[in-house]
Amino acid sequence: MNQALLHEYLKGSKKKDKRKIEWTDEAEKQFEKCKNDLANATLLSFPNSELPLSLFTDASDTAIGAVLQQYENSTWQPIAFYSKKLNDTQQNYSTYDRELLGIYLSVKHFKHYLEGRTFTIYTDHKPLIFAFYQKLDKAAPRQALQLNYISQFSTDIKYIKGENNIVADTLSRVTEVSSIDYDQIAYAQTQDEELKSLQTITSLNLKEYPLPSGKYLWCDTSTSKIRPYIPQAFRKQIFHHIHGLSHPGIKSTIKLMNSKFIWPSIKKDVQLWTRTCIPCQKAKINRHTKTKLGEFEVPSGRFCVVQIDLIGPLSPSRGNIYCLTCINRFSNWMEAIPLDNISADTVARAFYSNWIARFGTPHKFITDRGTQFRSETLQTLSKICGIRLQHTTAYHPACNGKVERLHRTLKTALKAHNNLSWIDTLPTVLLGLRTAIQEDNNHSIAQIVYGESLRLPGEFFSEPSIRTASEGFANNLQKQMETVGPRTTRRNSSRHIFVNKDLQNCSHVFQRIDRVRTQLESPYEGPFPVIERKDKYFTINIKGKNVNVSLDRLKPAYILAEDNSKATTTDHIKLQTSDNKPDLKQKQYRTGRTIRLPARFKD
Repeated sequence: MNQALLHEYLKGSKKKDKRKIEWTDEAEKQFEKCKNDLANATLLSFPNSELPLSLFTDASDTAIGAVLQQYENSTWQPIAFYSKKLNDTQQNYSTYDRELLGIYLSVKHFKHYLEGRTFTIYTDHKPLIFAFYQKLDKAAPRQALQLNYISQFSTDIKYIKGENNIVADTLSRVTEVSSIDYDQIAYAQTQDEELKSLQTITSLNLKEYPLPSGKYLWCDTSTSKIRPYIPQAFRKQIFHHIHGLSHPGIKSTIKLMNSKFIWPSIKKDVQLWTRTCIPCQKAKINRHTKTKLGEFEVPSGRFCVVQIDLIGPLSPSRGNIYCLTCINRFSNWMEAIPLDNISADTVARAFYSNWIARFGTPHKFITDRGTQFRSETLQTLSKICGIRLQHTTAYHPACNGKVERLHRTLKTALKAHNNLSWIDTLPTVLLGLRTAIQEDNNHSIAQIVYGESLRLPGEFFSEPSIRTASEGFANNLQKQMETVGPRTTRRNSSRHIFVNKDLQNCSHVFQRIDRVRTQLESPYEGPFPVIERKDKYFTINIKGKNVNVSLDRLKPAYILAEDNSKATTTDHIKLQTSDNKPDLKQKQYRTGRTIRLPARFKD
């Protein structure tokens, strides 16, 4: 900050530049202040192999810090500092893993100082002092690898209170420090053309106020508060400095900025910057996207489309704790296959033996994004059998809703039997589900598959048998089966639909985090660029990989054109215009209720 005036002398300079500079009293003052700052800065001690050595480390939620010190003149003197920001994956580590990672990276960074030396590692995380006393089997593979590397240098880890670990703690919490430099603002005001035009406005009372440095700052005194004028180059910096404290809403930010500063179109600029604030968009929820329920295409024949999923872990029954569930979309015929494990090989063998071997190869089968279903084993099986494999989008079970609904029905029936040995009850439950009359087509699942009802245990009377020639029976059965099929499912529940209109033309979107979040974690992540748009999902680029994400998990991202090279000019114009005309034909409230206005208001 103090070198701004000195840097002006270097602008446009060339090699062997012999231009004369005008050395002023202000430049002399800034030069002396820079020398004093350098003299008062922390000086590093020269390493001495005969002095005791220690490594102080600490880790925060976003970074790690360390300081290598030696005991000299009855005090610890710093030799070197180290600080590193954690990536997104490392920030999700537990406190123990982050602190251990801090020690590991610090030792790796200072290994040229630590090799062959005896030193002590200090940390403010007490469980780490027992790291080398526990059995290695308890440690995760990553922890074991890091502990093995640390042990090659030292195994002496001691606890230090956080209040005494000031240096390492500070380095682990280094963030961008921003402050308002009114000296630079005053210097920029001298070359600002907008300020000269504002001086002619009678509603403002602009006066010059002296600063401690001797410069003068133009301020407005027409209100009870003195409001400095901010030139163009410092407006966004001032906004982030004020808005970044608590990230208030648009109206609150406008009032706050308008009461402290002045410049032309301050309300318009603050409104635009507040709306495009990325942390605000990630943390604040206005309304989640809820799209219209999709309609699946009715399959052309039986066993053409199969949906599969896994249930478990359940209570152990004959060594089985999982179930592979399969359901045919055309006839709703279901199978539940008990499994002792859910490895990819076990799932592939069970599906082939219990479904393909009995009902033939389906044209397509749909699964979720489980590791078993995305494995190379199932990919190979689908290629060999000529099956088209489709996966649902993440955290959207409605894509595989038929088999998910089967899980609910199956578990409810098993609970009703109240038998811990569920593997003995499962065949009876499946028999009952297959013979139950369906409400939409007035047929049972068995009738759609076999052409007649199954005889249940306990039935006393049987239907009279009619002898028919085998050829005629087969032809008649085939004709009857062609007339039997599923009907369109009725929806008995109402759904309030809300899809932001900006989703159709935005260049970036935010993705909702549907996994279990920490208490202070933002509900959205991003923004991510949109690659392709579909009716029910978008293809977005996440860390260099194209991923299909359900539309229900997305919301548009508002980004300034100058902040994003891929943002279109249309996005920038839309953000600046706030006078969008409402649709007079109908109006929708935030609750989802839609009203239609009378005809006299439509013109």
